[in-house]
Amino acid sequence: MPYRKIFTFTVLFTLAQAASAQDSWDDDEWESDWGAEQDQGIDVYGYVEAAIGGRFEPSPYHKRLSIAEPRLQLGFDERWQNTTWTAKADGWYDGFDETWHGQIRELNAQFTVFDNTDIKIGRQILTWGTGDYLFLNDLFPKDWQSFFVGRDQEYLKAPSDSLRVTSYFDWFNIDFVWSPEFDHDNYIRGERISYFNPLTQQLTGDDPSIQFVEPKRDEYALRLFRNHDGVEYAVYGYDGFTKSPEAVTESFQPTFGRLTVIGASVRMPLGPGLVNTEVANYNRHDGEDHWRALVGYEQELWTRFTGSFQAYVEKGDTQTRTVFTTRLTWRDERDDLSLSLFAFVSPNQNDGYLRPTFDYRIDDNWSFSGGFNLFFRERPETFFGQFTENNNAYLRMRYAF
Repeated sequence: MPYRKIFTFTVLFTLAQAASAQDSWDDDEWESDWGAEQDQGIDVYGYVEAAIGGRFEPSPYHKRLSIAEPRLQLGFDERWQNTTWTAKADGWYDGFDETWHGQIRELNAQFTVFDNTDIKIGRQILTWGTGDYLFLNDLFPKDWQSFFVGRDQEYLKAPSDSLRVTSYFDWFNIDFVWSPEFDHDNYIRGERISYFNPLTQQLTGDDPSIQFVEPKRDEYALRLFRNHDGVEYAVYGYDGFTKSPEAVTESFQPTFGRLTVIGASVRMPLGPGLVNTEVANYNRHDGEDHWRALVGYEQELWTRFTGSFQAYVEKGDTQTRTVFTTRLTWRDERDDLSLSLFAFVSPNQNDGYLRPTFDYRIDDNWSFSGGFNLFFRERPETFFGQFTENNNAYLRMRYAF
C-alpha cells in the first residue's frame, strides 16, 4: 500500500510539473513565432498536494486514518468574445476509502448585458452573508466532511450548478440564484465521521440500511444589497430545502424538509474594527420554525494580530441553542507564517469545537499547513458532542504553480 501511495503522489506531482512546463513552453513558442500573440495562450494554474491525518483514539466505527490523499487541482480563467470562461477541477486518490475521485469545482461562463447586469451560468462556488463559519442566510452547499478532516478551507464551500444574475442600480443591487437541481451539503452521514442518530438514540458509523431520500426540485436564493457611507446592508430570501436531512418520510426514512428563509444583515465600521449583525427566520414547512441571529466584531488587537468574536443563537418554540466563537490570528512580519485558533463553545449544550491551524509558506511554490479538529462534550447527542470520537490532526504539503 505505501508503494501505491508514493507512486500516486509521484504521478500527480509529475502532472503538475508538466502542466507548469507546458504553460511556460506555450509562452516561449508564442513569443518566438507570433510575438504579440503571446497573450492568447491559456494560463493554467493549480497545485499538487499531499495530506495525511489520523484520529487520536481508535474508533469503533472507522479506521485510525482520517485523511490520506494526494490531490491535483488544475484551473484556468480565459476571456473570449466578451465572455470570461472559468474551469477548475480536482483529482485525488482517497486513502481512507482507497478509491480514486474526481470533481469539477468550477465550469462556468460570465458575461455582462444591459451595461448593469452580470450573468454567470454553470458550476460555481456561491457565498454571501456576514458570519464567520456560521451560516444564516448562506444556504449554498457546504462540504462538512472536508472541513472536519483537515482539507483546505476552500473545500468547505461545495459547488452548485446554477444561474446567477447580478444587477446594479442607483439605490440597491440584486443577486438572484437559480439552481435547477437541489444541492445538499456533503453532510455527516457516517462513512468517514461518526454521528448521533436520533432514530436509534446512539452514535453510529456508516449504516447502509439508512437510505436518505433526496428531493427532486429546484431552489432559489435572492439578495438585495447596498453599500452606503461604508455600511453594507443586505436582505435575503431562500426557497428550497434543509441542507442536511432533518425530516423523515412516512416510512421513517431521513429526508430534506422544505424550507423558506427570510433574513437581513448589516456590516459597518465601529471604533477600530468592524461589527456585523445578521438575522434569519427559518420557516420549516414540515417542522418547527425558528429564528437565527448573530452579532460579531473584529479588530486588529496589535500589529499582525487580529481577534474576532461572535455570539449566535437559534431560537425555536421548544429548543434554544447558543454558540460563542472567537478567531485569533497572528502573522509574521514577512507573512510567511500564520497561526490561528478558531473556537466554538455552546454554553447551553456544554459542548464545543477547537480548530487550531498553522500555515507556512516556504517560497512562491511550496507551503506546509497543519492543524487539529478537537471536539468536546458533556452529552453525545449535542451538535458538537456527537463528533468527539473523530478528534484528529493533519498535515498538508502543497506545490502551487
